[in-house]
Amino acid sequence: MKVQVLQGLNLQSQITTTIIEFDTKPSEHVISILEQIRDYHPIFMTKYEATDNSVYIESKLPHLWKVVAPVLNELTTEKITREEAEDFILTKAIKYQVLSMSTIPLLHTAHELGYETTQFFIREGLKPKPGSLYNRYYTIGVGRGSQITVSIASSRDAYISQKTQKDKWLTNTVIPRLGLPIAKWQVVESKEELAEVFKDFPKPFVLKPTGLVGGHGVSINIDTIEKAFRAYDAAEASINRKDRPLWQRKIMIQEQVESHGGEDYRILVIDGKMEIATKRVPAFVMGDGEHSIKELINEINKDPRRDIKNPTHTMKPIVIDEMMHDYLGDNNLTVEYVPQKDEKVRVRLPASMSQGGVTQDVTDQVHPQIKAVVESLAASIHAYTLGVDVMCLDITKPLTRENGSIIEINTMPEAYLNLYPTYGKEYAHVMKTYIEKLMRDNKCAKIVIAGVQDLDTVAIDKMVREKNKFHSDENVGVYKSGAIYINKETINSELETWEAIQALKINASLDAIVLVYEDIEEIEQYGFGFDNVDMLITGTNLTPDFSQKISQYSSEGLIQEIIEV
Repeated sequence: MKVQVLQGLNLQSQITTTIIEFDTKPSEHVISILEQIRDYHPIFMTKYEATDNSVYIESKLPHLWKVVAPVLNELTTEKITREEAEDFILTKAIKYQVLSMSTIPLLHTAHELGYETTQFFIREGLKPKPGSLYNRYYTIGVGRGSQITVSIASSRDAYISQKTQKDKWLTNTVIPRLGLPIAKWQVVESKEELAEVFKDFPKPFVLKPTGLVGGHGVSINIDTIEKAFRAYDAAEASINRKDRPLWQRKIMIQEQVESHGGEDYRILVIDGKMEIATKRVPAFVMGDGEHSIKELINEINKDPRRDIKNPTHTMKPIVIDEMMHDYLGDNNLTVEYVPQKDEKVRVRLPASMSQGGVTQDVTDQVHPQIKAVVESLAASIHAYTLGVDVMCLDITKPLTRENGSIIEINTMPEAYLNLYPTYGKEYAHVMKTYIEKLMRDNKCAKIVIAGVQDLDTVAIDKMVREKNKFHSDENVGVYKSGAIYINKETINSELETWEAIQALKINASLDAIVLVYEDIEEIEQYGFGFDNVDMLITGTNLTPDFSQKISQYSSEGLIQEIIEV
């Protein structure tokens, strides 16, 4: 088996093309999987073509296909089953690199706007380092002003914002420091202190570790000292599952606004501006007078939006588990209960998408004071993106101690719940706002030199600076014959072509990147290297086919300028 990547524009296609040459003709199972992945989302591939023993895949995620290729080869040679191949592709290759319904629209939008995307940490394989599960870090753009993203977090998020959102104690300290409203809270250092505080603390309340995420160790609806002690034990157990620094070992209690009729909202702020507000509704069933809660849940889970095998799912299935049985039991119900027609039965307490909840767009209902509060918080901690969790009685009224509180913040929120609410207006266009603002400083000349003889790095540097009218402090990166240079200085001379090209593209110090190909055959083998080219400098001895191709790309605006020397 052989894998060849034609990066960016190439003589086969306008789009990066991965050519997989199999050990034998690709089987029907391979073709079926390719069609399955193609139908998930255009981000995975725009199209494929199978010829003899090879498959040509047009995709701006070539690393994904380099990882998938050996598995498809084992499938076509019958060393593994269809199920094993599909499991690897979905639960490892896609999940580790792409699967986040924030990452998918982000990368897709970047491509639509003409920005390149390059995985930042990784060279080969799935993991950037031992023990790391996911590698969704992508550089958007190339050279100067390019930015790194992971899901919807980015290199524009200040360290202080990331530190603040990690530690709920720090979050709850910053919010009142800014004079913003927050529910009553307190850190408790022992069960003895918890018992003392319990007497006068508003009930019910929430108890949670300050340094854990994902709901680990969180207990809600605490209104008795027995529940409080059990919650404290659960929080300590979550903390003690691994060795943690002191800041992650604190436990806090906080007034539960929801108990007073409040509802749960996620507000998305981008670059200091509130873009979307979404109400999170706990999982529920609507009775028909005939079917049990269990049967209604099974029917709800047939919704394709809840199919977690599909990387583009925007909802989660409702899982019947011990937590659900306990919650229903507290309300004298079981999953065998048959609700009356139009009777709405809540089956979970938390308003969590991960537990089968649904969402509703409320962007146009948010009170201006709440908008000012969340924008103030995001700007003050210097978070480019911030998800603000608010619990309040009425989103159309100011956020006060009586109406509600900020509960939590997140610099890497799963923005898909805002972009694709279950009910109401979708906001896929907000990802365009995200990318355009993120990339406002990205400016790097993308230059290709093809078939020009006797040009050394000194001459190349001089020519690029003159043609781009660069000042002396602007940086020029060059790839030539397996080596990379910055401002004529050799940086590394032992790189493969694809490594060198990617190394230059993710180098955010460069004002121009120059890829030098000795002859046309090199471009046939590797592609032009960029999705679009600002300047193509060529010799005069071009083949008719190459001349025709660059003329086509020039007319389509993919090559801005062609210079013959």
